[in-house]
Amino acid sequence: MSNAPEILEYKCPCCNAGLHFSGAEQKLTCEYCENSFELDTIKQYNEAISKPQQDEFQWDEGQTATLSQEEQESLNSFVCPACSGELITDGTTAATFCPFCDNPAVLPSRLSGGLKPDAVIPFKTTKEDAKKAFLELCKGKPLLPKDFTSKNRLEKITGMYVPFWLYDCSGDINGQYRGTRVKTWSDARYHYTKTDYFMVSRSAKASFVGIPMDGSTKMDDTIMESIEPFDMTQAVDFSTAYLTGFLADKYDVEAKSGEERVRQRVDGTFDELLSSSLVGYSSVTPMKKDLRVEQSKARYVLFPVWMLNTKYKDKIYTFAMNGQSGKMTGSLPIDTGKKWRIFAAIAGSITLIVSLVQMLAL
Repeated sequence: MSNAPEILEYKCPCCNAGLHFSGAEQKLTCEYCENSFELDTIKQYNEAISKPQQDEFQWDEGQTATLSQEEQESLNSFVCPACSGELITDGTTAATFCPFCDNPAVLPSRLSGGLKPDAVIPFKTTKEDAKKAFLELCKGKPLLPKDFTSKNRLEKITGMYVPFWLYDCSGDINGQYRGTRVKTWSDARYHYTKTDYFMVSRSAKASFVGIPMDGSTKMDDTIMESIEPFDMTQAVDFSTAYLTGFLADKYDVEAKSGEERVRQRVDGTFDELLSSSLVGYSSVTPMKKDLRVEQSKARYVLFPVWMLNTKYKDKIYTFAMNGQSGKMTGSLPIDTGKKWRIFAAIAGSITLIVSLVQMLAL
C-alpha cells in the first residue's frame, strides 16, 4: 500500500535502538545500552534530526484486482521506520509493536485533532510486577490447570493504555422511605409487639468529578471497573512519549454514550449517602426517588492497564491489573480432571473411615 501514514518513534541517541517508557524510572529507557533519558531531552533530539525522504518505486501491477472503497477504508497500513515493514492495524490502535523487528511504534494520526487525549496516567508498575501479581492470584488454587502459570503464558502479559471518559457533573436527589420502629414487651400472661410507621424524607446535593467509563468496546466494563480507582492527581499532560513500549487504543465509544452509566453511579453514591442517614429505625423501605443529574463536561484520558487474554479449553480468560496501583482481577479456570481426582480421593477416604467404624462396631 502506498501513502502509508507516518509512525512516530523514539530512538536511543546512543545506539539507535527503540526506547521504552519505564514506569519505575518515569523516563525513556534503552534496554540495549541501558541508558535512560528525560522525555523533554528525547523530544528535542527528535526535533533536531531530520529524516531523509525515501525513493518511491512504482511497480507494474498488471491485472491485479483493486480493493473496493469499503475494503480500503477498513485497512490501516503503517510503515515501520526501523525495518520498513508494513503494519496492518484496526481503526482504534494508537500504539503497537512491529511484528518484524519488535520496534515500539506510536501512530500519532490516531491521536490528533479531536481524538487527542486530555491527559494520561503513566505506568507506575512494571511487567515483572504484573507477573508477580498474576502468580499471587493463582497461588493456593489446587484445581488450577498445571501449565496455566507457564513462562510462555506470563510473557503474554502486555501493557496498554485504555481510553476512558471522565465525567464531571452535579446532581440532586429527593427520596421518600417508609420506616418502622418495633417495640416488644411481655407480662405474666402475654407477649406484646408495637410497630410504629413513619414517612421519612431525605434530600441531598453533590458535585461529582471524574466519574470513569472505559471508552473501548474491546474492554469488558466489569473488568475495567473492578481495577478502579485510578488516582487522577498523578495524571500528566498527554505526550506520545508515554505510549512508547506499550499498546494503546483510541476511544470508539462516544462521550454521550456514558450518560446512563453516569446516572447509575451517581444514583448508587446517593443511595449510600441517604441510607447512612436513616438510623434509629427497625426497618427502612424505599418508596419514591427523584434523581436529577446535570452534565457539565467529559474528559478523554488514557489509563495504564496490564492485560492478559489467554485461552484454556476454547474459553478466553481475561486478567487485568491497574498499571498505577497494582490492583488485579480475573477469573481462573478449573481443571476438571483434578477436580474429579480430588473428589474421588475424598470419597475413598470417607468410605474407608465408614468401613473402619463399622468393623469396630461389630
